[in-house]
Amino acid sequence: MSARQALQAIALALTLARFGADLLKGISYGPVPCLVEGQICIHQDDFMAPAAKQFWGSHFRGDLDVMRHLGANHVRLYGNNPVNQHRTFLDQVNVLGMQAIIGMSDYPYTQSETNCMTTSAFDCYAQIKEAYLLNLKNGFLQEDANEYHQGLAQVIVINEPDLKLPGIAQPQSFVKGIISAVDGMLDAEKEMGVHGKMVNFTVTFSFGICSACTAGGNDKPGLGQMEELRAGFQNPSSYGYVAKNDLATFYKERFINSFNTANPAADIEPLFLIDYVEAFPKVPVVIQEYHCPHLPDGKTQEEDLKEILDIARQYPLLLGISFFEYQVRYDKGGSETEFGMFGLRKNFSFGTFSYFGDEVTAYCLKPQIGKESGTPVPTALARAFGGPGVDYSRLCIPDPSKAQLNEDGLLQIRKTYPGDGKEMGIFLGRIVRHLGGQVPQSADSSLESFSAPYASSSSAKTFSDAVAALSEHPTWARWDPQVACYGDREALASDVGNGIGMACNGMKTFNCTTDLPKMCNGDVWKQADYVFSMAYNENPTDPMVNCNFNGAAVFADSQIYGTFNSGCVVSKNPAFSALTEDGYKEAVLSGGSPEGDSLYYRRVATELLGADVSDLSGLQAFSERPPPKSLVALQTALKAEDFVCGLPGHADCPWTTTTPPTTSTTTLGPLTTTRARPTIPPLGPDSFEEDNGGSSLTMIVGAIAVVVVLGGVGVAVAGMMNQKAKRIKSEKSQGRKARPVSNDSDSESESPLVKPGRAAPQPRPPPQMPFGQAQPGYVQFGGGPVVSAGPGFGGGRAGPAF
Repeated sequence: MSARQALQAIALALTLARFGADLLKGISYGPVPCLVEGQICIHQDDFMAPAAKQFWGSHFRGDLDVMRHLGANHVRLYGNNPVNQHRTFLDQVNVLGMQAIIGMSDYPYTQSETNCMTTSAFDCYAQIKEAYLLNLKNGFLQEDANEYHQGLAQVIVINEPDLKLPGIAQPQSFVKGIISAVDGMLDAEKEMGVHGKMVNFTVTFSFGICSACTAGGNDKPGLGQMEELRAGFQNPSSYGYVAKNDLATFYKERFINSFNTANPAADIEPLFLIDYVEAFPKVPVVIQEYHCPHLPDGKTQEEDLKEILDIARQYPLLLGISFFEYQVRYDKGGSETEFGMFGLRKNFSFGTFSYFGDEVTAYCLKPQIGKESGTPVPTALARAFGGPGVDYSRLCIPDPSKAQLNEDGLLQIRKTYPGDGKEMGIFLGRIVRHLGGQVPQSADSSLESFSAPYASSSSAKTFSDAVAALSEHPTWARWDPQVACYGDREALASDVGNGIGMACNGMKTFNCTTDLPKMCNGDVWKQADYVFSMAYNENPTDPMVNCNFNGAAVFADSQIYGTFNSGCVVSKNPAFSALTEDGYKEAVLSGGSPEGDSLYYRRVATELLGADVSDLSGLQAFSERPPPKSLVALQTALKAEDFVCGLPGHADCPWTTTTPPTTSTTTLGPLTTTRARPTIPPLGPDSFEEDNGGSSLTMIVGAIAVVVVLGGVGVAVAGMMNQKAKRIKSEKSQGRKARPVSNDSDSESESPLVKPGRAAPQPRPPPQMPFGQAQPGYVQFGGGPVVSAGPGFGGGRAGPAF
């Protein structure tokens, strides 16, 4: 094996071990709702915030569901106001089996009054630490845990710093800004006590040539910037920065490279990858924006996308791509409108709403058509990504899975799908779920038969008729006695807040001010779970009325509310009922069973006492007795029992934290509460199946697998890559040249981007746009004029770059 082959084999093994076998197949997402060219109609571009849920929420336009059906496993985002809450978005991403790549805002780097470019000589430590602390607190970490959210894959420290911090001619400045920013982020992690699986950090460079970069690679697009940055991490003092953390070790263990490009697949090997694998044999790389709207030689988008993914399979260090972009940017105008794969159609919408004080509309989507083939661009992407695709005919008509559950919703579905019992069944099946039932797949035909009379255009049957009939609990559905009322995760946060107020005002025995437990206070969803479940338990009849609160609540079985398990639903299910006096009363004192009681008791031992159970027979015998009269009395009783381990004066528990967890009451081991992932609902008539590869950032191989890869597949791939490199270099020597790359400019601000048939971008002045007043409780961490890095792939993607 040659030295080069050995390096490639190691690269493959390390990449598989760190990032998994599945390619990263992402979509760049910035759904700016502005339709007038040259006009920004919003003052924030943080589309991860709950305020933007009508774009991506499954019960609204469902952009994330659309991406998943196109085969995407990642979504790349730009705007990021760290004051906003992002956990809801990451929860939705995770439920769909995807992960997010989130960028830090440009604001603390270049736009705020205290930005590090103009006020601290490119030392960005303080500004970025402050921002990242807020990000960690507002959703990047799991709820009630100091571990990263499962839906977060990568954090982009800064997008295209070589175009704005301050420009590609000053690598000493942008490297200092980046390494100091990372230093601040690492200290933010320490301050929050972050542990467990850490996310990867990356810096996304432009595909320009950095002739001023002296660390190497200054004749190749993107490569010079990456080599300069590596030198900065390895020796920060050479760039005028004294690091507080071991940045060299961080770079080796957690950093990946990335870049944006509008070049076609055929350019990526000769212009970048061949030299990259020589310079960075152990550092993976991602193309964070990929899309060439004007392909050469009549090639289609589908062919080009498949080619770049094939290249990624041949070069294991290339983890994958993020397709640029999801939605057309009408506000930018000109050539910038060529990149979006979905346009907006004004004949149908998912509502007009307030987005941080701006009134916007979630218009429905229409696919853009590829100029080369006449094929819709989303279709080309789905074929390349391996997704089932989207039924475009359903994007701009009422959807029975989203229509309001009332008489107007029923009439809307009847009018749109006259006589169609299957579509009406989707609508009425939601009523079944809201009444605490489930329709098994074997009962689909029964549901369709039940629904057919409601679908007839001449039918006189009403929504109330359907509710009354389904309240009789037809035998073809499955009904759970442990149903509960809780906050609807698909509702808007503002509606949930209003619903909480309504419920609190209507209760007679529960005072939301004094009785809401601390563990369920603060987060709107936890508040909703506790308040709504208590409100319904006070009046447990007619859930369509008494568990509604203007659409903010849902009444469903434990298989559904157990998927998120907030710990704040007061129900009869001992596995999930809140560990409070109210939860104890409902799950145990109101007619529990010894089996269920033992599960609740063990939860009390582990979660409230910080102990566990080492003797199952002792727990079972304890559960056979009459239950203690209160949760406090239960805790006192458990402390006196010998079967409880891990308390002062008790035996240590006989297992370690490495023992596989279990929720079984018949097998002992550390107790955890499993969050099951619900089945991904189909979009349109086609069913959806998950990719087999899973997350591209999951650790899937151990030391033995690495040895196998090194001994077999790694060598084969390395050999194939070596042969391909020789072929391309041979073609170069024979006069077959790749697209030219040059940098004759001494500009202090911009680098020519390598884009075929397109002149190097010239700096353009940012549009002047006044910013509105701060929202109540909003820290002025965003704002300032729109920043754009030119007509290519700039940092101010969606205007005001939070």
